[in-house]
Amino acid sequence: MKRRPLLDYAILGLLAQQPMTGYGLRRVFASTPMGVFSDSPGSIYPALARLERDRLIRSAGQSGARQGSRLLEPTRAGLATLRRWLSAKITREEVMRRIDELLLRFAFMDRHLDAASVDRFLGELAGAVSTYVNELRAFARQAPGPPGSTGRLALEHGIAAFRATAQWARRARAAWRKSHALAVS
Repeated sequence: MKRRPLLDYAILGLLAQQPMTGYGLRRVFASTPMGVFSDSPGSIYPALARLERDRLIRSAGQSGARQGSRLLEPTRAGLATLRRWLSAKITREEVMRRIDELLLRFAFMDRHLDAASVDRFLGELAGAVSTYVNELRAFARQAPGPPGSTGRLALEHGIAAFRATAQWARRARAAWRKSHALAVS
């Protein structure tokens, strides 16, 4: 699967929830926890042009809110691209360096994947993050420096943050299973 910029997937996910204009997307990025993405026209509009050029989004008509503004929606190919990204296997690299991307994937899953796929994702996430926590703990045991050094304390923060993510994934999986009547395995 060709790796697209994360902004493309965020836009596809939002447009799959409801058609929006470029300005509407900018407002979402400016006023929600998705503020990690720039709401700058210099970011949003080139991404929209790229998605339109690749036939992953299309105009859904005029919005009427602003002169010339168009509502945008994902095409069938755009929805397929979104689903492939959502259902991709979790990698160690993503756990180490792009945990926020994994959580963004999770945020869009319930509208596009079946309950068993969401359950599997949460199980994989809990397992992969727990494995990484164990790697970090092993590293910490071998790391030089006194226990109170800034480097060690920063490492302890990282371990605690990843541990909290693994715990959250296990709780989220239990809640998901309960709300979707999935058998515990």
